Amino acid sequence: MQKTALYRKYRPLTFSEVYGQDHITKTLRRQIAGGVPGHAYLFTGTRGTGKTSCAKIFSRAVNCLHPKDGEPCNECEICRGILDGSIFDVYEIDAASNTGVENIRDIREDITYAPISAKYKVYIIDEVHMLSTGAFNALLKTLEEPPEHVIFILATTEPHKVPATILSRCQRFDFFRLNIKKITSILDSVLEKEGKTLDRQSVALVAELADGSVRDALSILDRVLELDTPDQVEKALGVLGKSKLYDAARFAAKGDTDSLYSLVSDMYSSSVDMALFLDELTEVFRRILVSKTTSKPETSLDISEDELVLLKNISPLFTVPYTVYALRTIRQSRIALSRGVDPRAETEICMLLLSKPALSQETDALFARVAAVEKKIESLAAAPVQTIRSEEPKQAVMSEKPEKPVNKEQEAPKTVEKKTEKKEEQIIVPEIREEKPEISSPRENKEEAVVDDEWRELQTLDQISVHIKDMTLQLLIKNYAKAVYRGKEVVIIVEDERDVKDLKKNIDKIRDAFAADHKPDRQIRIEQGADTVKYVGEMYAYNNIESNPMFNFQEGELK
Repeated sequence: MQKTALYRKYRPLTFSEVYGQDHITKTLRRQIAGGVPGHAYLFTGTRGTGKTSCAKIFSRAVNCLHPKDGEPCNECEICRGILDGSIFDVYEIDAASNTGVENIRDIREDITYAPISAKYKVYIIDEVHMLSTGAFNALLKTLEEPPEHVIFILATTEPHKVPATILSRCQRFDFFRLNIKKITSILDSVLEKEGKTLDRQSVALVAELADGSVRDALSILDRVLELDTPDQVEKALGVLGKSKLYDAARFAAKGDTDSLYSLVSDMYSSSVDMALFLDELTEVFRRILVSKTTSKPETSLDISEDELVLLKNISPLFTVPYTVYALRTIRQSRIALSRGVDPRAETEICMLLLSKPALSQETDALFARVAAVEKKIESLAAAPVQTIRSEEPKQAVMSEKPEKPVNKEQEAPKTVEKKTEKKEEQIIVPEIREEKPEISSPRENKEEAVVDDEWRELQTLDQISVHIKDMTLQLLIKNYAKAVYRGKEVVIIVEDERDVKDLKKNIDKIRDAFAADHKPDRQIRIEQGADTVKYVGEMYAYNNIESNPMFNFQEGELK
């Protein structure tokens, strides 16, 4: 005997059995109980949230011989006939395969006849947004003034594709996506009814993969119902476990490229889809970003309690700029995969950029590295100053004590003590003054330090453009300009001739922006060109590796 799929076996038969849509089922029950159902309804929402189930329950409830509080009895001949398909007064139409005008014309001709067995003819049109423009126009008049014995129920996952003229003639009900907690309770109930058990980790994974859809949750559960361990469930569903995804994020935070490469190699050997891995890793970093930018991540993230604990433990390893950089880097790699590049090579490049932001010339990478330096300085700033003040004076005084007995009798003790105090001040104070510049201004201006005959790319052009109040000019410099410098000479290069004219017209504003960024008296000129190769050569980033702030990692770091 053929097995019945779980999503069909546990399809709701009454409004009270519909999960998580009380705001809709209560209204429909009141209309049916009051004997005033509408002539046209539009059910919208993501897949698997109960649109078609509610439409079928509604078709039985309005025709039921013994309804109770707007619910169908499912026992009378009308309810049983609709359930087994023997009554032809309820029509289910798939608009995806019946898109033409002729299909709607057939409906218009059919509605003129009274129902055969039931009180109402009910037309359920699923995926109604797939109808052609002509079909919508043919349906329009029918929806506006249908016969009293006809009810239309339109269902769609994309209401924005339904013409406004159709929307205005229907009562619209929006079905909500269910959260993980609610879907988990539904799965537990189904497992209990089936007499099966599944570990909590696997149930949480199924609930998350369902993405708010009860039907998807039951379909996925059907695939893993007979499996025993979380590893088996993960392999069957073709996904990585949360622990591995968070391990990948942790490796990236620590700069552990070797472990990331090993992880990619294991996935490749196990035939894991690299695109799916990047999608799941994107979701992990999104959750990290939310947890770091809100005080109550549990209200903004639909995740299990176990994962929430895991998220709170790993979030301190990241800064917000790095998390933004990671999300954009993964997104670029994901786009590259969709264009047909080598999946393994592109994923390994992504892992390298995540663990070594110094290799990226993107602005986000620079911000991430600066934020990491600032964080390290803030954590270490207080301790060295306290050590200098508390310990070194004691050492200085102790070093003087053995010398006192050696001194001659003519030497005055008081004079020696005063000299010692002055000497201590000379030792301590300069060291404290040397610490302050490192704490207050951690970013070095490397362009200022270079004064020679060699042209170099100006890495801080984005930073300089911030000082320009003219938004159009600021965006032009930030997004379309490149610059090189040599001493106090600066050449700004743009590709479009009109942009060259605009920059020359506003040269005084640009010069003021340089001065505001602590670069006064610059000799600035504007040139037209596609890149800076004319000045710095094609291999600038590698030939000038020591002076380029984007490549200041330590020798041997990538080995």
